[in-house]
Parts: sequence; structure tokens; C-alpha cells
Amino acid sequence: MAELTKSILELQDVQALSPDFVQLKIIPRETCEKIQVIIFGKEKNTLHILTTNNFPDQVQKVVKMLEAKNYLSELSYTSNEGFDYAMWWFDIVQNKEDQQAAEMKAQKEAAGKWAIAMIRSLFDKRDSMDPGDFITEIVRLGFQTGASDLHLQPEEKGVILRLRIDGVLQEILTFEHEDFLKYLQKLKFVAGVKMNVDYVPQDGRFSIESVDKDWAIKKLDARINFMPGIGSESTVIRYLDSTKGFATFDDIGFRGKTYEILKKNLEKNVGITIITGPTGSGKTTTLYSILHTLNDGERKIITLEDPVEYQLSGVQQSQINYTKWYDFELGLKAILRHDPDIILVWETRTSETAEASINAALTGHLVFTTLHTNSAIESINRLLNMGVKPYMLAPALNLIVAQRLVRKNCPHCATKRDPQYGEKVEIEETIKKINDANPSMNIKRDGKVPQTVGCDKCNGTGYMGRISIIETFEITDDIKTMIIDGASTLMMYAKARETGYLTMKEDGVLKMLDNITTLDEIRRVV
Repeated sequence: MAELTKSILELQDVQALSPDFVQLKIIPRETCEKIQVIIFGKEKNTLHILTTNNFPDQVQKVVKMLEAKNYLSELSYTSNEGFDYAMWWFDIVQNKEDQQAAEMKAQKEAAGKWAIAMIRSLFDKRDSMDPGDFITEIVRLGFQTGASDLHLQPEEKGVILRLRIDGVLQEILTFEHEDFLKYLQKLKFVAGVKMNVDYVPQDGRFSIESVDKDWAIKKLDARINFMPGIGSESTVIRYLDSTKGFATFDDIGFRGKTYEILKKNLEKNVGITIITGPTGSGKTTTLYSILHTLNDGERKIITLEDPVEYQLSGVQQSQINYTKWYDFELGLKAILRHDPDIILVWETRTSETAEASINAALTGHLVFTTLHTNSAIESINRLLNMGVKPYMLAPALNLIVAQRLVRKNCPHCATKRDPQYGEKVEIEETIKKINDANPSMNIKRDGKVPQTVGCDKCNGTGYMGRISIIETFEITDDIKTMIIDGASTLMMYAKARETGYLTMKEDGVLKMLDNITTLDEIRRVV
């Protein structure tokens, strides 16, 4: 503020002032208006005060109050008109606060493409923000775009921020390498990992507050991994939204025959069910939903997880810790001493884990686990190649489920069109195969195929949300015999077709005919 050269200020002098709005609020507006005194500036420890001197005793009380707080006061006097103009400064402050509150509310509640736009807007003014506040807001807004994870990937041109929305990565913005380092350090700090280590991968975890689709504030957990990269560390943040930990089987994609087979096998008391698929295929949601369904309070459920992604009330969950030599094999040995009814082994990676899980299934336990294979039937060969004996595998197996996630058509903009010749042939051939395996199935079709368009609701992609396409390979008595006899997967496939087995592609085509997804999506994932 310019130095004052006189102590009596006319109206035009007051109008020429540039008030310090921070100091303005030291005295409440009501008090200022009542005794006609207002603080409009500060130089070092001296406060500049404007008054009409219509209430000198009250003004002196204000001066003494400020002295008690170690402030000096310098008084300037004006007319009633000049003071009335000065009171207008409070309206300016209020308008700015209202605008900031509206911007903050918009930022807090931003979703979808608006959250993406807000990320880019924050990025442009990041230099004016605290690095910790900035990167926390980026992480929070990333979740509110609907993303499942956020990637900070170092490349030659810089560190690229990408969001995986509905299973597809979208590039949002790019940091310069040197600029990104301060944000990387903030992420490491909140994740609780070693900040001076950049030569080995590190895993961390932290929590932030976000809002749900109804704008209710909730706690959001995020799992983060740092990995040595080009010029900087590659960083991936996985959002763990507890509200998405459970879903109905219909929402997951279990419908018709696939649901009937799953439901029948969940009613069993012994045996093993295997969920297969690559990373990001929805296995976690399926498993947690299964446990949620089986958690009736009458059976003891114990899980071995790496990591524990969602906490399940009434379920005993155990976190694998390889650095402390606590692996799945050791955990399984301990589990059996706790008399469980249902066991979840998060992933079968080794022959030791496979054999221990199968032994548990053969000794009166209902077991669930995951495996990485391309199809349900291929899981048989995978387990045999691990060294599991056929005579142990066959009686233990109940069901193998394979799944992939496809994007769902946006309900706001999706339409239909006539299929191209190649699409028509492919669909008709698939329908014929489905009918051959399930003659009683009534497949409804109108000759059209779904067509994505794109709108504001779906960020212009034409898709909103995801659903699983599924194959359920039930281990019947005939299949058990074939496993023991060493039959090929092709022979087992032929036998399964006799009882109506459908492949993931066929399940996907049925969902496409129900206008849930597109043929392009099915081709992309299968």
C-alpha cells in the first residue's frame, strides 16, 4: 500500500486506496459499521485505521485492544460519505469468498469430464499452490473422473499423467521431469515409503476424502506403487473405493446360465472354485461379492490376501507379507488350525500354493482362489503343469470361472445400426454355436447392432461403466474322469458343450444383443 501523506482523507482519497482485504476482517463488519472504524492496511507492525471520529471513545478502545495484541495504530479520518464508501470493501471481500466457495464446491463435486477439466485447470495454476495440496487434489479429482487408477509415467518428453477410465487409458497432461520431482516427494511422504530410495520398487498406501455420486463425503483409500523409470520413477495409484467392493451378481455380469451354475456351486460345502483372468478383469469384485454373499454369520471365513483391498465385517482377513517370510503356503498351514469353513487364497502362483489349496478343498473346506489363464478350460492344464496330481485335482474342483471386462454402452446416447457384412456373418456364426450348445435358449434379436455415439455424460466415449463377459466351466463327473484319464482340453471342451457350456465371446455376444456392449468391445478383450 502506498505511504499515506495526510491523516484527513476526502471521499476521492478513500476511493483511491487499495485496501488490504486480509486486515479488513480483523474487526467484524458489524462492529466497524456501529462505531465507524475500519482497518484497511498494514505496514510491518502498524495497522492503518480509517474512522469518522464520531465515536472517539470506542475508537480508543479498539486502539488499546490492538496494542494488547502488539499492534501499533495509525489513524486516518474521513467524512461519513468516505466511510460509507470504505464499508463497500466488505462486499468485495464477501463476493470473492462466495466465488472461491463456489469454485471449491465445483472442484469438490466435479465428476466425469468436468473433473478432467478441473485437473487441467489446477495444473495451469499449480505454481501458486502448495505442492502437497496440488497433488492431493489431482489424486482426488482423478478418482472423481470415474478412473480405477492413475498413472504418472516418465517418458522422454516428460512425466505423463494418464487415467484408466472404464479400462482404457486416457492421457490428461504432462509434467516436466524437474517439475514433477517435488510432487513425487509429496506422494512418497503421504504413502509412507522411503523418500530417498529410487532404485527399487516400493509399495505404499494412503487415504483421502472424496465425494460419491450423491456428493456425500467419504474416505477413499489409495494403493500406490513406485518403480524406477526413465528420468524419474513411474508411479501408479490404484483407487480402492469401498462402495464398489460388493456388487450384485447381475451387475457383475452373471446372468442366465452363468448365474445358475455359480449359484449352484456356492451352495456347496467343499471343493474349490477358481476365478481366472488377467489383471484388471474384475476378479476382485467377483471374489468379494462371493464372500459377501456367503458371509451369513454361521460359517467362519478366513482370507489370505495380497493386499487386503477392502475390509469385510465378520471375515478374518490376513495380509501376506513376503518381506517377513509370510507367504500363501505359510498362511494356509496356519488357516487350517483356525477351523475355517470357507477359505480365500488370493492368488495361486506356485505349485505349493496350488497343492495346499487343493488339500484344503479335499479335507472339508470350501476354497476360492484366482489364476492367470486365457480361458476357464486352460486352467486345468495350468494346474497340471504346476505339478498338481490329476487324481487330487479332479475330486477337488467344483467350478472355474473366466472373465473379462467390457465397456457398457452409454444409456444416454447409444443407438443402433445395421451390421456390416463381416459383423453380420460373425454374429450369425456365434448365435448358431450358442443354439447348438443350448437348443432351448430363446435368443432375441432385431437384426441391428449397438452403435456408440458419445455425449457429455460419457466424456464423449460412447461408453459408461463396465460389465464382465463370463464363461463358467463346471467340473461335472464326466470332466473329473477326463482329468484323471489325461484327456485334452479340446476333448473336455467338447464334453462341456454337451451340457451347454458357453465361451466368453458367446456370453459377450448375448450381452451385445441385449444392447449392453458392442462387438468392438468384445473383439478388444477376447
